Formats: sequence, C-alpha cells, structure tokens
Amino acid sequence: MKIDLSETHLHYIGLFGGLGLLMLFAFGGWHLSETSEWFRNIWDQTDYRLLIIFGFPAITLWAFSFVYSYFWGRRKFIRTFKEVKKSNLVSCNDDEVVRIQGTLRLMGESLVAPFSDKQCAAYETRALCEEEVVTAKGSGSHVESKTIWETIKVVKEVSDFLIKCGEQYALVRVNEAQIKIHEDIVHDDSNYKKDRGGFLTEQENEKRKNALEKMGLSPRNYVGVYAANIKFEEGILEPDEQVAVLGKGKWVDTSGIEELQFLVEQGVSKIFEIKNDAKAELHISDSIDVLDNHVGKKW
Repeated sequence: MKIDLSETHLHYIGLFGGLGLLMLFAFGGWHLSETSEWFRNIWDQTDYRLLIIFGFPAITLWAFSFVYSYFWGRRKFIRTFKEVKKSNLVSCNDDEVVRIQGTLRLMGESLVAPFSDKQCAAYETRALCEEEVVTAKGSGSHVESKTIWETIKVVKEVSDFLIKCGEQYALVRVNEAQIKIHEDIVHDDSNYKKDRGGFLTEQENEKRKNALEKMGLSPRNYVGVYAANIKFEEGILEPDEQVAVLGKGKWVDTSGIEELQFLVEQGVSKIFEIKNDAKAELHISDSIDVLDNHVGKKW
C-alpha cells in the first residue's frame, strides 16, 4: 500500500527524526564513555563529542537519502539510462532494448498544459500553498515558526508521441512508462503581477482561476485582494525539444497505423515502435542528466 505524505508530514518527520537521532547519538556516546576507556578519552574532548552528537546524525541522514536515490530515486533513473549506449535509430533491431534521443513531434490531438496552455505530449502540473510549520532553532531547545510550500494537487497526463532522429521516426507508446519531466515553469511571488498598491492584478487573478479550475480545484481562496499565497510548478514535453527514450521496440509499417497516415504521405514507410515491456521498462526524460550533448534541462 502506497502512503502519500504531504510536505508538512515530511517536515515533521525530518524534524522529530533529526531530534531523535541527536538524542540517540548523545545517549550512545554517554553510554560508551561509561563502558569503554578508549571511547571515554574521545568523548572527553568537546570537539569529538560535538561531532558525534551533531555530525553523525547529519551524515546518517545524508547517507540514507543518497542510498534511497541510488536504488529507488533519481540516481537510479539516470543509471538506467547510462547503462545502455545511445543508438542511431536507423541501426536499431527488432526486440532490442535501445536508448535513442531526438526531437519530439506531436501526433493526433495534442494535450494542453493547465497552467501554461502550451500544446505538449505530456505535462505534470503542481499547485502549492504556503503553510506555517514549527521548526527547531539553534541547538533544538527553542522552537520557531517558518513557512513551507505544501502541495495542494498534482495533475499529469501523457500521450503517445514521435521522436525524429535524422530522417527516421520512432513511435513512443507511453502506457506504463517511467517518465521524468524537467520543471519548465515556476510561478511564485517573483512572477506575480501586482498593481501599485501591491495587490494582485485582475490578470493575475484570472490566470490563477483558470489554472486551478483546469486542475479541478476551487479558486475561491486563491484569487482576490486577500488571496492565499500559492505557486505553480509545471513541466512539459513540448514539440521540437530533445527527448531521450529507453526501451524495447520493433519496426512496423506506418500504413497499418491510422494516426500515422501523414507520415505515409511524406514517404515514411517504416517506423520504430517503442513501448513498455515486461522485461524492459520504458523510460522517458528531457533532462540534461540523461541527454547527450548538454541539450536538455537540469533536474
């Protein structure tokens, strides 16, 4: 069962988890100083004691996040791409796991991203609201409040698209694909349109209202003079950008695929169809971390 945790939940897990680790290492250091003469000599030196109490928990948290990323997160996604050498599409063979890179082309009816209103093959749009939380201050003996951005809702949608590599085309079937889209737009306070009095303009309010309604959210609290502070983050796979694809495919006749009749008219008779496979997951991204020649966008 998947558990979805909000940014507030993660904040308090990190806060109390960090305090717990501080107490654990402090207690462990004290206990060892009572039972081990060698460790007592180290513990009696203030610098080493501070390293044990504060440094080791920080190293532990960093190591945990690194291991998670390496085996399950971003680093694993990058490694999966880098383990396969990039292929020229023309040299790809049937039922072969290949890694290709080329220019995205739309096919059929395109998607429209909720915030930017751009036509695309995939989008992921996030709406976030500023929330106040309690946090530790200094040594942890004092508390204070701070604000964090908490996700209200995330909407995403993908559709099949084409990749053009030279004169050849690949058809990417996105069903069940692992897709990592770079964040193209961050619309926050630095981008808000305000009048001379410092209030949101009618144009800004209308932009918020339209985006929230397209995401299936009520705009009531987020438009007007006393609107709550929100921001939008959006990543899209749009026409003419470079996209990397890793997966298993085969050559098929374009004449047998109705949505590709425009390619038949251009004289393209064969296309390399790539889709998710039980033995080879389909991976898609537009990030510089997986693209060659530094033409992508950094995560």
